[in-house]
Amino acid sequence: MTTSSPEPELFVFTASDEQTSVLRSAREAWAYRDFIAYLTKRQLRMTYLRSYLGWFWSLLNPIAEVAIYSLVFGYILAVGRGIPEAPNGFSSFPHFLVAGLAVWGYFRSVSAKVLTDFSSTVKLRRKLYFPPVAPAIAEAINTSIQSSTLVIVVIAFFAAWGHLSIHAIVVVPAALFAALTGLGTGLLLSVANSRYRDVGYLYSIFLRLFFYFVPIIWPIEMLTARVGDGWMKNVVSWNPFTRMVGFARDGLIYFRWPPAIDWIYLSVFSLGVLWLGWAIFARTSADVAEGL
Repeated sequence: MTTSSPEPELFVFTASDEQTSVLRSAREAWAYRDFIAYLTKRQLRMTYLRSYLGWFWSLLNPIAEVAIYSLVFGYILAVGRGIPEAPNGFSSFPHFLVAGLAVWGYFRSVSAKVLTDFSSTVKLRRKLYFPPVAPAIAEAINTSIQSSTLVIVVIAFFAAWGHLSIHAIVVVPAALFAALTGLGTGLLLSVANSRYRDVGYLYSIFLRLFFYFVPIIWPIEMLTARVGDGWMKNVVSWNPFTRMVGFARDGLIYFRWPPAIDWIYLSVFSLGVLWLGWAIFARTSADVAEGL
């Protein structure tokens, strides 16, 4: 005699429910892990559907981005002249750039995709119940898998120049920190974006502006040369995204392990942003779904 497996416990979320917490939402998401896996696979299949180049676009886009920034900032504006050399004398603006773009690309892609995902699945939730956070998690996993091709490009780019060591593995936790921060940021803004689409438009503008405040296309040594070691440098230095970018460059360019303070700082920051975004999402998503 066979017995059927028990059905996963379902939780109904309302903004007034005091038990609607990150832990409760995470428990429900885990109960629906097979559904999240299904959504992830479906999104992966649909990403480049009816495209001749298919997944090659996930390689072509970052390559084109690096080429454009290298031409404009590395050669025309000569921003790369202030880049400190690696211990073996290696100094290359395109490599300096691609190490930063790999980390930034994870945060940008995950946060932007998760931000718009909630409003696109509200109507579906009226017909089929699933945890509100499930599509966001699936979208974050899907986007991270797509962005992983950028990590492959980065490592291949350094290997082609013969500048690669075991320290390059730190690009993986750096990308993970960026993806977790992106998921938390996307969840934090997704409910507001479902009501006011201006949020998404403003966020896209913010990303473009904030990109230039993080030392991705310019070395932080350039800031030191212009403003000294004052408060402005301290603000930029302790910017979590500065730390993430420096985290990846430590291993890829300078062949050293990031300091322990960076591991602790980025772990606390990325998990803190994820917890904050998830907590706000868990408490507000149900009422928004009711009202749309």
